[in-house]
Amino acid sequence: MKARLRRGFTLIEVLASLAIAMLLIVPIARIITGAAGAFAGLERSTERRVGVQAAMAAAMTLEPLRGGRSVIGDFTVIVEPYRFERGAALAKAGWQLYSVTIRSTDRSDDDVIQTVRLGKLK
Repeated sequence: MKARLRRGFTLIEVLASLAIAMLLIVPIARIITGAAGAFAGLERSTERRVGVQAAMAAAMTLEPLRGGRSVIGDFTVIVEPYRFERGAALAKAGWQLYSVTIRSTDRSDDDVIQTVRLGKLK
């Protein structure tokens, strides 16, 4: 008897290759999903950083520092004297520490940043 020439793949070969492909697709899909999530997190972090830098720039425009509330661009800046144990000695030298709170104007209850600045007394 003559051996027949075989063309194509058998069903078992096709199923085996499909199983191997599925085993590879799942980890690749997870890697892609993880990378997309990391990119979205990086984008949110960058947006927050830009917001904080803009808030700091708004806080630095207040000269001279005085207690009160000011609206600068998209931010509301609240300046209050900062009380601490050596405040009297600092005042004697002609200086005052101020607590500077910067909030988003559209969401005034949400602090963007809070810092302390040194300013001259009147």
